[in-house]
Amino acid sequence: MDSIIKFENVNFRYEDSKDLAVNNVSLEIKRGDFVAVLGHNGSGKSTLAKLTNSILLPQDGQILVNGMDTADESRIYDIRQTVGMVFQNPDNQIVATVVEEDVAFGPENLGVDPREIRERVDAALKAVEMYEYRQHEPHKLSGGQKQRVAIAGVIAMQPECIVLDEATAMLDPRGRKDILKTIRMLNEQLGITVVFITHFMDEAVCANRVIVMDNAEIIMDGTPQEVFSKTGDLRVAGLDVPQVTELSQWIEKEGFGISKNILSTDECVDMILSILEVQKG
Repeated sequence: MDSIIKFENVNFRYEDSKDLAVNNVSLEIKRGDFVAVLGHNGSGKSTLAKLTNSILLPQDGQILVNGMDTADESRIYDIRQTVGMVFQNPDNQIVATVVEEDVAFGPENLGVDPREIRERVDAALKAVEMYEYRQHEPHKLSGGQKQRVAIAGVIAMQPECIVLDEATAMLDPRGRKDILKTIRMLNEQLGITVVFITHFMDEAVCANRVIVMDNAEIIMDGTPQEVFSKTGDLRVAGLDVPQVTELSQWIEKEGFGISKNILSTDECVDMILSILEVQKG
């Protein structure tokens, strides 16, 4: 499996700061991956996101998207069509007064044939389960619905990769759950590569790879099981582990022979039921 995004010794510093926001970062995102990037505020994760499609350019090192250098101005539209961005506040991405017109905005700017735009808009809205709202006014939708419209707008541009920068941060639990379901579908059914920037531990559990950033550097990179087993290191970085993982680790310390790296609520319930069955026997 080849890489769709490749960072090579990348540094970035904002003009008003003396400290690096991204410090000598090297990483590869494989095609078809679902990668969660964790880190506390100021760790560099959002800067990393903006570097993936030329919103920001590295001051040192190189970033390649499908082999294209993000610093090459002649390839900027190709790069941004390959890697689509979804931001924290959907209101900042919604530009039209009707949902389907908003989703059509990106393909129209790419010069896509009107008949194909119609097909793309319908398919994108169906993918995020917002087709029935196609004639609605975006400003009357809930936060989660607006975010799904924003995601549909990116899907309609047919990117190979979607980077979501804290896209669930402003949503209530139900909205977060809906967006996460949508993202998993895009990855599993449509094969879209996902880079998911978040500070919610339970969201990162859904990824097949977790990257942890602290002080502008990558300090952990592995499967959710590998990363969340390092409770002490995560806490030093100002992060926690999913609550069910913390519970399973506590139960394991109490002497029960169970896995201490449980990540989901369903796994936790199964674990507790198995313990109760043993106790009955």
